[in-house]
Amino acid sequence: MKPFIKGAAFIVLFGMLLGAAGCGGASTAEEMPVKYVPEAEIPGSNVPDEPEPGITASGVVKAMGIGWNLGNTLDSIDPRMRDTAGMQPDKTREEFYESYWGNPVTTAEMIDAVAGAGFGAVRIPVTFSDHMDENYRIRPEWLSRVGQIVDYVLDNDLYCIINIHHDTGSGSWPWLRADPGNIGRLEDQLRIVWLQIAGYFRDYDDRLLFESFNEILDTSDRWGGAGFGAYNAVNRLNQVFVDAVRSTGGGNGDRFLIVKTYAAGAAADLLNAFALPEDSAEDRLIIGVHYYGALPFAWRQSQVSWTDAYSDWDRSRDGKPVETVMARLSGVSIAKGAPVIICEFGAQNKGNTGDRASYAAHYVKTAKQCGITCFWWDDGGQFADAESIKSFTLLDRNNCRWFFPEIVDAMIAAAG
Repeated sequence: MKPFIKGAAFIVLFGMLLGAAGCGGASTAEEMPVKYVPEAEIPGSNVPDEPEPGITASGVVKAMGIGWNLGNTLDSIDPRMRDTAGMQPDKTREEFYESYWGNPVTTAEMIDAVAGAGFGAVRIPVTFSDHMDENYRIRPEWLSRVGQIVDYVLDNDLYCIINIHHDTGSGSWPWLRADPGNIGRLEDQLRIVWLQIAGYFRDYDDRLLFESFNEILDTSDRWGGAGFGAYNAVNRLNQVFVDAVRSTGGGNGDRFLIVKTYAAGAAADLLNAFALPEDSAEDRLIIGVHYYGALPFAWRQSQVSWTDAYSDWDRSRDGKPVETVMARLSGVSIAKGAPVIICEFGAQNKGNTGDRASYAAHYVKTAKQCGITCFWWDDGGQFADAESIKSFTLLDRNNCRWFFPEIVDAMIAAAG
């Protein structure tokens, strides 16, 4: 079922919900020792292969299998905040933004290709900044377009995740920050935004999941070392997100929700500072992080200026960091009482398809042994052939075929 509230009914509901309360503090978690755990000793290795989806958060995470990101699409943002009217006469405002970062407008056939390859879930990053007024009211046309693409995913019987994406992050435009000095205002703004999103999708079934935010940073754009104030601000904002969604009722009363760490980080200090929100629904929260593995392999030289990038994957060199982080995340899952998903991972193309396939297979297999599901970050783009790609792109969105089927097959097999 995919009905949603429209028109006056939604406006009335939204007006009632704006006054809903929903913020709470959270204490910092106790420090947990982190150590390398050999693959055979990783907790979760004996988890049954076929859980019962829809019963627990862990069951849903495992049922997803392997996920794919519709990146650089609904998450685009125009930092110059240009007036797009008349600039693209062949496109609506929604189509302008959807294709602004170099991707074609999303079609059902694209998502059919993702499902046909064997992926079990699609994450749809969504940015709302350029689609809200000064009171954080979202344009209904933008919500409607998000809903259309969600429907493409659910029509394939896949799990679907939507979030608020470049509303956080680095740069001059994010309105949502881990800012303890303005936490009250930020809580109010986040509540208003999620009341609208959750209200629109309140009657969708539990294959649709909400993710609180993407890579939230402090006012200094620090990816680490931000301190207790910033980390506690993230905990408070996660609580606001959970409370706002639950207050809208319908399917949101027990919808599975993904809550994020500071910067979506998987470092030990960020995980230790993370506090799982209180929730009126039982066993419906999932912890979300991002982790790309050994960065000199996963990223190009321009992104790893502090060291030398390389294109060959070596199990003895590059496998251990993955195993260490997965073991750490497994320990966090046990300590916090919620499963973990990795919302973004991947490796950029350096003419090393075989090495990337080996990386993907090891990464996904190790994660699965820990009960963790992973989502490849596919940023798409316009490419004539696979050789011209320098990004994370796997899917040729213009022709609905895979540029690197070997990598896709390696992930699907490792997750199976």
